[in-house]
Amino acid sequence: MTGLLSGWIRAVCGSAVICAAALAICPEGKVRRVLRLVCGVVMAAALLSPVAELDFDAYSRALARYGEEARRTAEGAQEEARELNRSVIEAECAAYILDKAEALGLGACEAAVQADWDAEGFWVPRRCSVRRTGGYDAALSAAIEAELGIPAERQEWGELG
Repeated sequence: MTGLLSGWIRAVCGSAVICAAALAICPEGKVRRVLRLVCGVVMAAALLSPVAELDFDAYSRALARYGEEARRTAEGAQEEARELNRSVIEAECAAYILDKAEALGLGACEAAVQADWDAEGFWVPRRCSVRRTGGYDAALSAAIEAELGIPAERQEWGELG
């Protein structure tokens, strides 16, 4: 890249020096006007010479690669955000179970919730695991079913020990 840039700068500078010298020794009149036009064309060619050397096929392949990589990155970010939302929903539902257990005066309790992606496009709590001293509690189970929509058959109960 540096060699290409320095070559371009040398071409522009060389063209400018030659054009300036030619205009300096040229007499006034029609010849000078034609020479000015020719010098303008030479300078434009020198300035645009890197464009003529571009490999447009390689350029379009690189653009396609970058576009594909940008799409994959965006999809990865969406998936990461989706999983983060899942974690937040699972944590909030587990916190609800713990708060409800405390409100019911059930003492020490641990809870975990598993959320699944719904066909309508959002996370829904599907299963839970509750461990507490004394095991199963009907009131807490009913609250989980009513508030979180997790029926008793998808609730797993265990003894906290």
